[in-house]
Amino acid sequence: MLNETETASPSPMVSSTWLTVFVVELAVISIINGFTILTFARNRHLRKRTTYLIISLTTADLFVGTLSVPLHIYSSMTIGRGSGFGWGKFILLFWEAMFIACSLLHLALLSLERLHATLFPFRHCLMLDWVYFKAVVCVWFLAVIPASAGPALYLIASQASQYVWASLVIAVLVTVIVSYVIIALNVKRKTPPYSSGAVSSDRKLTVTVLVVIVLSTVTFFPFLLSIFVKVSTKVIGLSDEAEFDIKHSTLFFCFANSIVNPLVYTLRMKEFRKGAKVWCGSANINTASRSQIIEMNKVTG
Repeated sequence: MLNETETASPSPMVSSTWLTVFVVELAVISIINGFTILTFARNRHLRKRTTYLIISLTTADLFVGTLSVPLHIYSSMTIGRGSGFGWGKFILLFWEAMFIACSLLHLALLSLERLHATLFPFRHCLMLDWVYFKAVVCVWFLAVIPASAGPALYLIASQASQYVWASLVIAVLVTVIVSYVIIALNVKRKTPPYSSGAVSSDRKLTVTVLVVIVLSTVTFFPFLLSIFVKVSTKVIGLSDEAEFDIKHSTLFFCFANSIVNPLVYTLRMKEFRKGAKVWCGSANINTASRSQIIEMNKVTG
């Protein structure tokens, strides 16, 4: 996994502190992503091609809170890095890593989807639902690669495991940056040849995805910075407790990536806020006016 915890190093006080921090974090991740998925599930008009990838990403983030964080808490107390390969330990670490890798890969997929929508607007509008379903399935299967390599190296050659995750984060960042540079240049150069309403809706979704990706990048930056500092300076003078705190601080921010998405949806997507109010009881979807439903469909479509 992203962590390199040496279970014998931290003091009980430090361990209990981080235990409390991660328990609170997993509760927040689980509640906020669970609420987001329920909102999509209870409001059919929100489930469109433009939100399929967002729903899949939110599902991965939900599993980060309900499985990855609890498994990390358990593995950090029972499995030490370089402790030797064992199938039981590997499977535990695999499921801990799987959903984090999947969440990361979704960021690259979202940026590529927005790039395709910008460069080929007509072709993008004609894409069928099964294309999105195939893309989602591919991302979940691709996540198996880093989720397998990282834990295996953690148990056998622990130093190498961090490079697996650093490589994944860098690959996602490069994909995102290149995609949005091309999008920005294309939007600046010409106006897409379709209706102004569609342009406004599409650009709003593109900006929303960009905000999600930027905030997600911020959450993974401390991890990349810690790897860069370690490789470039080869710092070895830190105490075990200090190293433990640094590693778990970076991991805390990595897990926090799974809180970013639903918060951005709530702030940026008007139709999502309306859908949330509907199923929470602020309104009733069965008695909502036809004009409200049409307005939501226009924004999401």
